[in-house]
Amino acid sequence: MGVLHGRVALVTGGASGIGLASAEALAVAGADVVVADIDSDGGAAAARRLAGLGGRAVFLHVDATDEQHVADAVRRIVSDFGGLDLALNNVGRGELGRTVTTTSLESWNAILGLSLTSTWLAMKHEIPAMVARGGGVIVNMSSSAGVSPQLTASPAYAAAKAGVAHLTRYAARQYADQGIRVNAVAPGITLTPRVEQWFAQDAIAEEVAGSQFIGRAATPAEVAASVVYLCSPAAAMVTGHTVPVSGGVR
Repeated sequence: MGVLHGRVALVTGGASGIGLASAEALAVAGADVVVADIDSDGGAAAARRLAGLGGRAVFLHVDATDEQHVADAVRRIVSDFGGLDLALNNVGRGELGRTVTTTSLESWNAILGLSLTSTWLAMKHEIPAMVARGGGVIVNMSSSAGVSPQLTASPAYAAAKAGVAHLTRYAARQYADQGIRVNAVAPGITLTPRVEQWFAQDAIAEEVAGSQFIGRAATPAEVAASVVYLCSPAAAMVTGHTVPVSGGVR
């Protein structure tokens, strides 16, 4: 029986990349998993894949920047599964080749909305459901770009992911006495479909990945392993931290 048997997990951005790998790892660990994503085809395929791993799995079409979508998703999970125990908030995107002075206001707002506001909205509705359940665990997806400046990342993305790390610590402090643990994971360069496209288009990408202490990009499964650890009883005294999964990059 898996260490997360009987737990109900929500994974936003769960249709591909780190989100999908984390949803699979949570399912293998015994959790029932709700995949939430704006990609209906990918999300439905992910849920079918997870169902084959033994637990319950469903897909919900959710725009993580729309509060009504998020609120409705959490309400449905509580209604259909009896409660919410675990959440991975994993929505975000950046852009390449932008600087502080060349980033447009439209792009800045869109990236902060996807990478930071979505995390806040998710926690806003997940936390009350977890408190009603008697406790829970939240893992937010930050980035090594939010920990230290990396000029391959856009300034909007770096600022948003730094905000995710600080919001994580804030929420951990505020809700610890209600049984809620909140941590973040900060991946370095990880071989998601988007990063694989970058590798194919830009020779500098592999050079950047090779500059990590462990001279390669991470796999989504390696990031997912940290997500499962943080959700597990083994991390019972871990809260308020941003855990790097970056091959030594800080």
